[in-house]
Amino acid sequence: TAATLQALSGKPVFTDMWDARVGDNMAHIELSRDRDAIVIAPASADLIAKLAHGLADDLLSTLCLARECPLFVAPAMNRQMWQHPATERNVAQLKVDGVTVINPDEGEMACGEFGPGRLPEPEAIVEFLTAQGFLTAK
Repeated sequence: TAATLQALSGKPVFTDMWDARVGDNMAHIELSRDRDAIVIAPASADLIAKLAHGLADDLLSTLCLARECPLFVAPAMNRQMWQHPATERNVAQLKVDGVTVINPDEGEMACGEFGPGRLPEPEAIVEFLTAQGFLTAK
């Protein structure tokens, strides 16, 4: 829940694109400004499709359309969904649009199957972002 994420991070959590805590109540605009990057991990097949087609019906998808910074997505889904032609087309379109896709791992999935589509470990995502210059090594 939002309360759990706020307690764990010590940061405010936003879920509404018209949040009154943000200037002009436009969270989807203000939260995208002055950012070094946006990282979506995990990125579902649904979100990837929305981003590839410019659909904006929630805070995350509108924030991604309003952004002025690089966008990184780390897909995570069942192997059949990852290998589906529609997902392959959507990922290709994101790349054409300048989105950086952090390729999923291969391994055991929540559904009990094995294959490509597994979310990379958080450490691997951090290493990738560090190599891209968006994080500093500690």
